[in-house]
Amino acid sequence: KKKKQNISKSNTVQELNDELMQVTYVVLKPGVDAHGDYFSKEEIRKAKESFNQALLGNANLSNLFHVMKTKSFEIIESYTAPCNMELSGNSIEEGSWLCTLQINKGFEPIWEGIKNGDFVGVSIGALALAEEVSEDAPIEN
Repeated sequence: KKKKQNISKSNTVQELNDELMQVTYVVLKPGVDAHGDYFSKEEIRKAKESFNQALLGNANLSNLFHVMKTKSFEIIESYTAPCNMELSGNSIEEGSWLCTLQINKGFEPIWEGIKNGDFVGVSIGALALAEEVSEDAPIEN
């Protein structure tokens, strides 16, 4: 039987598929993130496209906690939501970046960690140039 489950934690939405050992996360959504940084839909699109190009170039981007490369999972989907939508009962805003991970056989402890909340999201793993913006500056979409 296919078992799907959803978990909402702060900015992260997950959809779990037990049968396939797949999880879908919201990587980044438009607006202010947990660090107080603002991301427009356009900036998210560019980041996702850069990430996808690296994947196409066979870059091994799978790692745990930015510390060690791993073969425990692969990134099988990376896309932006084309419109406001719902995923396992959770609202996803247009322009949000989502990715689906395939947890590989033999790495069931990682899968169990995802299901029990030890792993609650993914990181964009990027460096960025930041600029101070005054409180009254207009915000772009």
